[in-house]
Amino acid sequence: MATQVLVVEPDARLRDMIGVFLRGCEIDTSVLEDVSMLPACVAAAPPTLIVLRVERPTTAAYMALGALRRAGHDMPVIVLSRCAGVVDKVVALEIGADDYVVEPFELMELVARVRSAMRRYALNGFGPPRAPGIAEPYAFGDIEVNFVSRRATRAGRDLGLRVSEFALLELFISQPMRVLSRTEILALLGSKAAGRSERGLDVLIFRLRNLIEQPVGDYRYIRTVRGKGYIFVPLGTLADDDTHPPQPA
Repeated sequence: MATQVLVVEPDARLRDMIGVFLRGCEIDTSVLEDVSMLPACVAAAPPTLIVLRVERPTTAAYMALGALRRAGHDMPVIVLSRCAGVVDKVVALEIGADDYVVEPFELMELVARVRSAMRRYALNGFGPPRAPGIAEPYAFGDIEVNFVSRRATRAGRDLGLRVSEFALLELFISQPMRVLSRTEILALLGSKAAGRSERGLDVLIFRLRNLIEQPVGDYRYIRTVRGKGYIFVPLGTLADDDTHPPQPA
């Protein structure tokens, strides 16, 4: 899938300026004026990345962003805002933004942030954005994971994963049989782990384990690798015990 950036900007002058500049940098770009149309627009044709204008009052833009994340759309979102306050930035990241750019800014800086976000997105193994109804469910043990509805079930019963717990499970599924350090997990989660410490990550992993492991405390799928971090074992068994990471052949 070719990179496609969607710029959501109500100001016609800025909208045209950003669109023309991105296209001049060989970035395929479309534009949208009305943020209330964003969820429907993304559902019809998911872009690779979204540049989203947020103004005070911020309700409409953040409602649209929240709707995208609840629908399972995980493409990067860069927020443009004139609000430079820490609280404004934290709120945007907590809702689901991946980057926050304060005006005034140079258009080349925006291009650099777009390219950087796309590199992180590709390197983190998430691949191109998924449209609802396209992603295949994933099963391990007696658990089925639906990436569209963002639900995990056991024998048809919803496990009730919170947003942060599902994001962590999705990350583990994308990196099977690979030892991940706490620092790496936090980096891969990006905005979904905003403000979370390594100790906070341990608590999140503890909660997720207790939801997916049966019996509780029998950690078959998310293993601790002593001194290294964690590893997701889809089959629930390792040739060696979980105190040593798998060795390359």
